[in-house]
Amino acid sequence: MTGRVNTEVAAALATMPLARLTHFSPALNLPSIFADQQLRSVKDLSEDVRACYRATDLQRLDGYPDRVCCSMQYPNGFYFDIARRKDHVVNYPDWVCLLLDKSVAALEGTLFCPRNAAAAPGLAVPGVTGLNGCYAAAVRGQGGQTRTRSPRHDPGSPTDVQAEVLVTTPVPVSAIQAIVFPTEAAASEEYGRLERFGTLPPNGIRWVISPGMFDKGTITAAVQNSRYFPEATWSSVASSKATP
Repeated sequence: MTGRVNTEVAAALATMPLARLTHFSPALNLPSIFADQQLRSVKDLSEDVRACYRATDLQRLDGYPDRVCCSMQYPNGFYFDIARRKDHVVNYPDWVCLLLDKSVAALEGTLFCPRNAAAAPGLAVPGVTGLNGCYAAAVRGQGGQTRTRSPRHDPGSPTDVQAEVLVTTPVPVSAIQAIVFPTEAAASEEYGRLERFGTLPPNGIRWVISPGMFDKGTITAAVQNSRYFPEATWSSVASSKATP
């Protein structure tokens, strides 16, 4: 991991049941991510004339285009529902969810927001104070509604399912634990595409099939009621053997 580490945040993360960070991306961006060996910010990519990418959020109302927007434990299905219908990505219907090592949240400059960071200025806070704020007993969220943590709330998830982490960039490929696809067909197609481009990810990155990761209702049930959904490992070898 590059960059200075906030030791207090790193220590707090080490004791938390938070398993990972998540990041939605159009699958179109995968070749450039693996060719560059890093996950770059929209600001960085927009300044690189060689970059081939599709921005998820052109407006970046959170005010931090120099950071990568992530969620904790589970992705923000509500935002994904909006993002995939935006005009500039509607012709690129294939999406993935990257699972990242939670240690990237300990890099200096990372900001934590207890709700959607684009809701209002000044919501994102650095350090342990910001991290703990995402796990407060009550958080005022979308529509002015107060989100609380019931006894069945997933202990690793933030109080508001739309809480965000604005991560310092670039994020090295070594921090990517898995690529999640909604279907086996999507994984197989993307594997073939990356293989043709010569940009297959390192072997240590798992390929996972999980329709629930792309459904806001399923995600909300996992966060608020610990109703967990399958995350099945996928292999191109196993897939090819199963094909008649």
